[in-house]
Parts: sequence; C-alpha cells; structure tokens
Amino acid sequence: MKQLLAVKWRLLPLLLAAVILAFPFVRDIWTRNRVLSSAKAAEASLRQTGIAKIEGTPVRLLIPSLSIDLPVVPQSYSPVIKTWQVAPGLANYAAESALANNFKGETLLYGHNNRSVFGPVLKMKSGDVAYVYTDNGHIFKYSFESSRDIAPTRTDIFSEMAESPAGLRLVTCDGPNFEYRRVASLKLLQAT
Repeated sequence: MKQLLAVKWRLLPLLLAAVILAFPFVRDIWTRNRVLSSAKAAEASLRQTGIAKIEGTPVRLLIPSLSIDLPVVPQSYSPVIKTWQVAPGLANYAAESALANNFKGETLLYGHNNRSVFGPVLKMKSGDVAYVYTDNGHIFKYSFESSRDIAPTRTDIFSEMAESPAGLRLVTCDGPNFEYRRVASLKLLQAT
C-alpha cells in the first residue's frame, strides 16, 4: 500500500507538468475554433449591399486564418508627443482614417506586434480574409492583397488612403528593432 502511494506521489508532478505544458496548445485550439465559428456566422449574414452606401466605426476585427478576434477601440495621433496612442491587447482604429465603408477611403487598424494582437498579421497571404464589425451592426469582408514596410514617419499614407477605393489597412511594427511599420492592404469584397 505504501509503495502504491509513493508511486502516485511521484507521478503527480509529472501529471501536473503535462497539464501545464498542454495548456497553451489547448488554448490555441479553443481560440481557433471560436474564431472559425465567428467567421461562419459573419459569412452567413453577409450579402452584397449594391448601391446603398453604408459606413460605421469599427468595433471588432476577425481574421480566421490567423486566429485573430479582437475588439477595436478608436485612437488618435498625438501631435504633442508625435506618436500614435496604442491600447495594449486590442486593435486600434485610427480615427483620422475613413470609417469602415463601401464607397471611398481606406480604414486603418493598427496594433502591437505580439502573438495576441497583430504579430500574426506579418504572416498574411493571398486569400486571407478579414471581417470588420461596426458599431451600427454592419459587417465588412476584406481580402488580403499585399504588404510593405514603411518608415514610421510616413504620414502621407493618410492622403493616399482617403482617395483610394473602400478598403482596409492593417499596421504593426516590423524589423529587427521594430523600426519599420508593416502595412497590409486589403480590398473590400462584401458589406452588409
């Protein structure tokens, strides 16, 4: 009996270690399943709006292929400290850019380059789709087109974005010392 109890106590740390090591994998699988379920729901509600012009403030970003499902908060550029305000753990909507819409101008969303926010955006590829939900119930579906690195001082992209067709740009830091900004461009596919 004592031997059996001794074996159980020796196995307990191994079992505990296995549970701790498995947790991140289980969490990733759960997150991916939740994101895919949300993407299916978005697809079911999407329909082409045709001529009607719609727009709204982004409140949620969903990218199923990257397991990204983030709340979006509006932020602004601070001319005093010459930087963008960035909420940790969230996607940020650049209030200086266009609202999510189906007629003109690109919406800019940005976030930190880490695993739980916009780090996966660096891996976007052709065929990846993103859904933006708005405060007034609209859903916009975008498809990845291209990405490029730019200097963080490049504010001229705002005038370029204002004159572009409806679309989405996702921005995060890139480079060995995060000295660049990776800009992913996505075109609008559908809106409802």
